[in-house]
Amino acid sequence: MRVLLLNNIPAPYFLPIFRQLGELNRWELVVCFSNSWKSDLGWEEGTIEAELPVRTIYLDQEESIRSEVGRGVLTRAMTMLRLLRRERPEYLICYGYSLVPQLTALLWAILTGTRFAVIGDANIHCDRTRGLKRLLKGVWLRVLTRQAAAILTIGKANRQFWEKYGAAEERMFPVPFAVDNNLFLTDTTSRLANRQSEGLTDRVVFISVGRLIARKNVDLLIKAVQRLDPSVPVTLLIAGHGEERSYLESLAGADPRIQFLGGVRPATLSSCYGLADALILAARDEPWGLVTNEAMASGLAVIAHQHCGSTIDLVSDDNGITLTSFEIDELVEAMRHMINDRARLERMKEMSRVKIAAWSVEAAVSGLTLAIERTKGDKYGSERDKR
Repeated sequence: MRVLLLNNIPAPYFLPIFRQLGELNRWELVVCFSNSWKSDLGWEEGTIEAELPVRTIYLDQEESIRSEVGRGVLTRAMTMLRLLRRERPEYLICYGYSLVPQLTALLWAILTGTRFAVIGDANIHCDRTRGLKRLLKGVWLRVLTRQAAAILTIGKANRQFWEKYGAAEERMFPVPFAVDNNLFLTDTTSRLANRQSEGLTDRVVFISVGRLIARKNVDLLIKAVQRLDPSVPVTLLIAGHGEERSYLESLAGADPRIQFLGGVRPATLSSCYGLADALILAARDEPWGLVTNEAMASGLAVIAHQHCGSTIDLVSDDNGITLTSFEIDELVEAMRHMINDRARLERMKEMSRVKIAAWSVEAAVSGLTLAIERTKGDKYGSERDKR
């Protein structure tokens, strides 16, 4: 079966999944990325390895785009259509549903009767569009839920999102949102040595990983640390870069408890997590938050807001603390709980690794292949669907 997998960019967390899919030899798989690079997501150019054991296409490198002036909507749509006619996939796996290449591919699948599965990180708690945009979104998603052979759900809040737009039980398949957990394993000896070299041995270390933009609420973390008594042995590490970097550095001032690590390459992420005891993810409108997966695989406890997609599935009292608001006082109290009860903090860290084992690349590949294999003969418009 010829299968085309369409994704936006070669993000480091997707590549292990795509590699394993390519190694299964069940399908004639082609992976298509809409863009070969996108500079605003925090990864340093040149650090992403995109060699896959399957044929790989970059839409923005297709001759029809490179040879034309500009890369407008019509150009990208027509290039996608030409690619689909050339590849003639019998099954389409589409990551996302709102960008021009995804819209084009999904409409093509619907019009040509090609089976397709759709997957995305939408979160019911982040579904806040209004007005005409909300109306159009609702119409489009209800078309997708009726026509898709499979809706691949990455967690509870994502499943609730699709249910809201009419997805039927029999068409939804769980596919855990995963990172390569093995990449974040560090032995205790190395971890202790790294912490000692950074002067963090006797401190409780919190870490924030991600873009420095307003909705990530990194300023909330800085203000929370500043609320703690200066004698409390605590450090906040901030990994990432973005438009708020200067503001956040000014807010932190000369406080020695707050350290900025700058942009972090995927290859060095494990070392950064190895310095910490707990991740803090207090972002607003966070569809999933794969940093939670990374942190748990690294053996960290987690403090995260209740509406971050990953929090609902991965964080509970045994491995972290769930925030119900964006109030500084609540975050300060959560940090104090971990600082004042080191024994409980250690138990949380151990439990994180235990829990995240089920959210592996292997589990994601298994869930995805099961969904496709079960629906490869289920064309929408069949007598079963009409009933």
